[in-house]
Order: sequence, then structure tokens, then C-alpha cells
Amino acid sequence: MVRDQPIDAISPPADAARRWPSRRLALGLSPMPRPGLVLLLVGTAFGPHGLRVLSESALASLDPAVSVALAALGVLVGLGIAVQRPRDGRISGAAALETAATLVLVAVAFRMSGRWPFSPAPISWLLAVMAGVCAVPSSAAADAADLPGDKFTARIADIDDVAPIAIGLLAVAWTRPGTPIVLAWFVIRAGVVAIAIAFAGWLLISQTSSESEQRVFAIGALLLLGGAAAHLEVSALFAGLLAGVCWNAAGGAARDQIGRDMRYLQHPLVVLLLVVAGARLEIPVGLVGLIIGYAVVRLAGKRLGGWIAGRAASGGAADDLAFSPDPGFSLSSPGVIGIAIALNVLQAGGGSAASRTLFAIVVAGSLASELLSLLISRREARA
Repeated sequence: MVRDQPIDAISPPADAARRWPSRRLALGLSPMPRPGLVLLLVGTAFGPHGLRVLSESALASLDPAVSVALAALGVLVGLGIAVQRPRDGRISGAAALETAATLVLVAVAFRMSGRWPFSPAPISWLLAVMAGVCAVPSSAAADAADLPGDKFTARIADIDDVAPIAIGLLAVAWTRPGTPIVLAWFVIRAGVVAIAIAFAGWLLISQTSSESEQRVFAIGALLLLGGAAAHLEVSALFAGLLAGVCWNAAGGAARDQIGRDMRYLQHPLVVLLLVVAGARLEIPVGLVGLIIGYAVVRLAGKRLGGWIAGRAASGGAADDLAFSPDPGFSLSSPGVIGIAIALNVLQAGGGSAASRTLFAIVVAGSLASELLSLLISRREARA
């Protein structure tokens, strides 16, 4: 659960939250801002399918840095998880229902879309489920935490990034050939490596009082997480998430220092991630219908999931939580995590046809979803 009084190392001040450079871009903590849209388009323009400033070889050389960026986002998600009070459990349950509703609706729609005229080919269940997973992460409005009626929505948006990252690890495992035992070992190995790196980093940081040395150790642990995930060809997002959970559970000054360093690094890393995602984006004509369908069905899924979450949590919200029984379209903005999951699958999948299809649908669909969210927000503001 997201903390009621977040660590100042992780959450920016309220007066800075409205300025894009100071926003938390990782946890679905803010919408994918307009500069995020611009960065994706800049990446597309300068990529191999545009001006070719970023060639395929240049993008390949950036893959290690992208793995580090993915690990950093996972760490921020892990640092934001906490179940502080039993009465907050109802909010977590409501978020789980919202996640399930969105995932199931998008996955079923994509699976059925293989029979539609505009579908270029049959859609496998794995691809359909991964499309649903990438559709789940969402962001509340930029000022949701400041509006009394939207704090519940902001809380839901903070929570629903965790399950997609975990499911994304399983999806990467399922794409690999092998017996169930081999796949289970694949998942276990990723977890053991992440926990070992997290423990080593925490031990080094907690044993020194020099802030500069602590920063070196924190950044070193992040680099090691991203590098190990890239070497093992596992989900860097999941490795970062698990490490963040470990550091969060350990608590103390080490956690606070890691949180400050992650916040310091997240903005340039998110810029890198969005530019690379835009550069790798290639939209075949045959996928245009699926991309439009993804944006529309995702919007319907978030609307349905938000309604279910509001009804489930009705009457059980924490006393200090201003409750909105129907988040409406406040969860329609996709944020960054969905794009990060698709990029992670593209890297781990070695550029397979299925991973390229998923990546194109999710990135282009996220652009369309963000535009729909902006239009809806303006219409609601006028009403």
C-alpha cells in the first residue's frame, strides 16, 4: 500500500508536483505528461524509421542503459509499497478488482479480435494477456492528490502498477522454450539475483555515513540490477521491484538515501526510456485497427474497473481518505509503466514478431489513450 505520509525522498513537495520536471513519473504517480508525448514523438522522428539519427546500432548500444532505467522504475514502485494499517486493506482489494477488470476486458477483447476483419492475424492468448497487463497501469490526474474527491483515485492509481510487473515476468518466462521446471528456475533465479543485489547494496549503504559514498553504492546497486537482468534476459522491471520491496522492508536511513537517489535519477532515465521507445516504434498498417481498439477498450476497462473499485471500497475507506465512489475517467491516463513493460518484453523477447506487435500496440495505444484522457479531462472541466 502506498504510505499515507510518503518518504520525502520519494514524493516531491505538493507545490512542485504540478511541474513536470518534479513529478513522480514511475508509479503511475502522475499522468504521462505532455512532455512525455513529445519525447515519444521526438524518438520516433529521430529513430530508424524517421531521420535515422538513432540508428539500429545506436539503439542496441543503449539497451544496457534502458535496462537500468527499467530497474529504476521497478525500484520506485517497490519503495512505494506498504501496508501500514489493516483498515487500508479494503483499498488494496478495490485496486485488485480494478486491475482484474481492466486486464480481463482487454485480454478477452484482443483474443476475440483475431476474428475481426481488421486483425492482421489470429491473436494468441499470451499476446492478449500481455496487452491487458500493459493496459492496467494508470495515473490519476496531476492534481488528484490535492483534490478532496480524488484521493481515492490517486491511491488506486498508485497501487495498480505492481501486479502488471509481476505478471510481465511470468510472460517473459512463458515465451521461452522449456519444461515448467526450467521456467520455474528461470523465475526463481531472477528473484534470487535481485534479492542478493538488494542485500549487498543495503549492507554497503548502511555501513557508511558519507552521503557521497552512499550515493555511489546506491547507483552501483541500480547499475548491477539492470546489468544482471540484461545478462540473464529477465525482467529488469521485476528485478527493480523486488529490490525496492527489500529496501523498503529494511527501512532506516539506507532506504531514505536510496529513495533520494532514485528520485534524482528517475527523470533523465525516464526521458531516455521514452525516447528509445519512440525510436523503436514501428506501426504496420495492419495494426492500426488493433491500436485504436486497444485505446478504446482500455478506456472502457478503466471506466468499468474504477466503478467496481469504487463500489467495493464504499463505506470502507480510511478515515483520512477523501472517498470518491466513482473515479470516472480519472484513471484513463496510462502513465509510463505500461510502455516500460512493453519495452522490457521487447528486449527480453529478442525482437520476436510477437514482442514487436505487442510493443507497437501498447506504445501507439498509450499515445492514443493519453490524447483521449486529455480530451475527456477538458470536457469534464467545462461541464
